[in-house]
Amino acid sequence: MVERIVVGIDGSGPSAAALVWAVKRSRTTHPELVLVHVVDDEWGELGPEHTAELERAGRALLAEAHGTAEASGASVRVALELGSPASKLADAARPGDLLVIGSHKTGYVRGRVLGTRSVVVASLSRSSVVVIPEDNLAHRQGVVVGVVPGADCHAAIVAGASEAQALHQELTLIHCAPDRPEAVEAGKTLLAAAVELALTTAPGIVVRRRMSHRACSDTLLDASRSAALLVLGASRGGTDRPGSIGSVTHDVLLNLTSAVMVAR
Repeated sequence: MVERIVVGIDGSGPSAAALVWAVKRSRTTHPELVLVHVVDDEWGELGPEHTAELERAGRALLAEAHGTAEASGASVRVALELGSPASKLADAARPGDLLVIGSHKTGYVRGRVLGTRSVVVASLSRSSVVVIPEDNLAHRQGVVVGVVPGADCHAAIVAGASEAQALHQELTLIHCAPDRPEAVEAGKTLLAAAVELALTTAPGIVVRRRMSHRACSDTLLDASRSAALLVLGASRGGTDRPGSIGSVTHDVLLNLTSAVMVAR
């Protein structure tokens, strides 16, 4: 069970969407909400007066966000940090926390510029990370999990099943494999084990499975266009050795079509 949800606050539209998502999520298991604003220390080169002004603005943003979150009945606290935003946000969340950040919804070309911070945060974080686009997610239905071999995918299946149960949603497990007999058979075995793990984690949820022969990132992005949440494994690294994510997770974060959780 998540004990803390850490939310990055910066005054942008995606940040506001991240706060809305986190507040809604907190109603299911009542974790503490920790709202974090980071003053980028690169601006310190302009002098201490400029840094002090940015800190005042940051406190004002946190006060507004605190009021919004507290009105929902959640337990809330705030933190103002100075440093690199990506690394400070990643450091703010401990293993077992859920770190929630917003990201501008962009296409692949623009995403390399505007969506990079979410990739860096997901790479550095020791906790699971949820990246929220500015899109309206209110009427989305279902949780989708990308299934691949490995321990990181085990974490993604467990997280996806838990979220589906908490949200009272169906769970769809998707595996991408080449259209070759041996790959298809291996994929069927993998999906069967994934279904068993999901039902062991969250008995009673509805679980569907699907295999695709298309590129995995394209398949998952298309499948999640109407989903409440897409869950992926970090693919490489882990809570003891953060620092990289897999190519599919990387591409999905740069082309968000839904809320995306990178599970650890």
